[in-house]
Amino acid sequence: MVYNRGNDKINICLDPESGTYSLELLGGALKDMCAAVRLKDGRLLKTTDLWKHEISETQSDEEPGRCRKVCFLHSGGQEWRLVQEFCIYADFLTVSAALLGSRETQSNYIAPLCPGEEGKLDMEGDIRFLSAPFDNDKWAKFVDYPIQHARMSYEFTALHEENSEAGLVLGSVDHDHWKTGFLAETEEGSGITGIRAVCGAATEDTRDLNGIAHGYVHGMNIKSARIFVGYFDSIQEGLKTYGACNAAIRPALPWKGPTPFGWNSFAALMPLISFEKYKEASDFMKSIQDTFHDADGTQYIDYDAGWERFTNKMQETVEYAGANNQKAGAYFCPFIVLEPWFDKEVPGTGGNYLYRDLMLRDEHGEVLPPVDGLYSLDATHPGVLEYMEYVTGKLIQWGYRLVKTDFTGHGCREGVFYNKDITTGVEAYNYGMSHFVRCLSEERAGYPILISLSIAPIMPHGYGHARRISCDSFGSLDQSAYLNNCITYLWWMNDCLYRFNDPDHIVTYKTYDKHTTTPEEGITRMNTGVICGGLMLASDDYGIPAARERSRLVLTNEEVNAVARKGGAFRPVSGARGEFAADVFMRQEEDAVLVGVFNYSLSDERHMEIPLQKLGLSAGERYIIRDLWSRQETKADGGVIRVSLIPAQSTILRITKG
Repeated sequence: MVYNRGNDKINICLDPESGTYSLELLGGALKDMCAAVRLKDGRLLKTTDLWKHEISETQSDEEPGRCRKVCFLHSGGQEWRLVQEFCIYADFLTVSAALLGSRETQSNYIAPLCPGEEGKLDMEGDIRFLSAPFDNDKWAKFVDYPIQHARMSYEFTALHEENSEAGLVLGSVDHDHWKTGFLAETEEGSGITGIRAVCGAATEDTRDLNGIAHGYVHGMNIKSARIFVGYFDSIQEGLKTYGACNAAIRPALPWKGPTPFGWNSFAALMPLISFEKYKEASDFMKSIQDTFHDADGTQYIDYDAGWERFTNKMQETVEYAGANNQKAGAYFCPFIVLEPWFDKEVPGTGGNYLYRDLMLRDEHGEVLPPVDGLYSLDATHPGVLEYMEYVTGKLIQWGYRLVKTDFTGHGCREGVFYNKDITTGVEAYNYGMSHFVRCLSEERAGYPILISLSIAPIMPHGYGHARRISCDSFGSLDQSAYLNNCITYLWWMNDCLYRFNDPDHIVTYKTYDKHTTTPEEGITRMNTGVICGGLMLASDDYGIPAARERSRLVLTNEEVNAVARKGGAFRPVSGARGEFAADVFMRQEEDAVLVGVFNYSLSDERHMEIPLQKLGLSAGERYIIRDLWSRQETKADGGVIRVSLIPAQSTILRITKG
């Protein structure tokens, strides 16, 4: 007899005869599913391989909140048992699987969602599958594939019918041990698709190169991550709910300060950074501080990579910025080393270690291959922890208020770790980053320091106040479009997993090694920063007169800056398909709706009609539409907003009743 439990949105069906289960939701189902675990000796254990299947039910108050927990215990003539837990909440459920043994064992693969012999996804229409990247390195982007061509998605995914906003959202909510991947597996001929969630994903996309495997989790009770499953009228609303579930389990690193405004050196100057160029940027930023500033009236002026060449100027830098009512920022990479540094002494370790002593290695003792030309340090090594303490201690001594923290994903790679209690990349990342956060804590520094993660995994979170939402995105239109691709599917992280999304450096005129951009590209790059909802850090070389002129044009629009100062990401409305970003985004205000519209073409105009109902507005109401760039006002006509954009143009609209 099949056991059914659920509510008006969710039903789980457990079959105690076969050991399979099905998840039935309002818009689709995962049918004839099981769980699977692979042991270190290569044996693959499935719940359906056992003959005794018992069901129990309790109430639970574990995060993210009170739920009905159903346990499905599988046993029979073996030294091990498999147990599945289904936790039912109002709008979603979580699913997990665990291996219980009479003695310690090891596994680097648990699939809490695994198709059985007749397992399949049951959704109508042509289904698309969102492939989310593990991190933001190498210009990784989100791609919404036809499901039969989908690649693995990391930590979360969404499935929906072609041209439908409704869909199924799946994602891991525990990030203590595992890297989790989601696969859509379509049989040739039949076209039947099964969905698999794998705790133990290690691929080139997780920066685990040359076939290195995910580390083994060991114990008498080895449990997968819990997998969030929910069907929503809007997958964007589903992603927001998924984010809130993660934040309830592990809250964001708290930050009480306002949305940061300021300047960073990298896009503008790269290797040309110097104390003199810093002062030049500080003085220019001071000249526009009456409009381009945070809610406290100040700015951050930040060194990126390269400040190590003039450490004798670091204290003077802080003093110079302070005299301009600014806070100084710096840059640090705790988990990487360049090849020329291998035989250099590691600062802060008392002469005990060279960099090569701290490098992460594989099971054969070989140094892991580089990623981005950079070699990985072992995030658990005491020498790395001492190195962190030393560099952060110097920054605190000098008085820096922001630390851009780069290439942290190198600390999440699989390998053999110094600390033998740690066996997976995620465990190492949690260990190393926890120490890093303590090094920059207000308790240690005596004042708050903003930690902004740059190249970093999406999850685990909780180790930065901000995280860059994309890879490097500077000034050209294609980079703005790429940034918006990431905003389309990660907007919900802002003020959820992180206090701020970071849209990278807002280049209004020219990136160091690129051609100059048009005024439209400069304004569009500014608008991408506004809709991202977080850091507003410009980056131009203000020794160039045209760069100063362009920046005054773009950075001093008080109406636009007021929107950015208030913070809050815009959510996508329409236009997203495949690898392409949404071209309409919105943010609900108390007395208005803000809308960002984009033309990603360098050659063609766009004439857009945006239905009021897509913005949550009534087609029968009267509305005044103010363009915050042209400062012109129009009225909605026929239940739509009409917008015309020349090539590379974008704008921000404020819609109010009238």
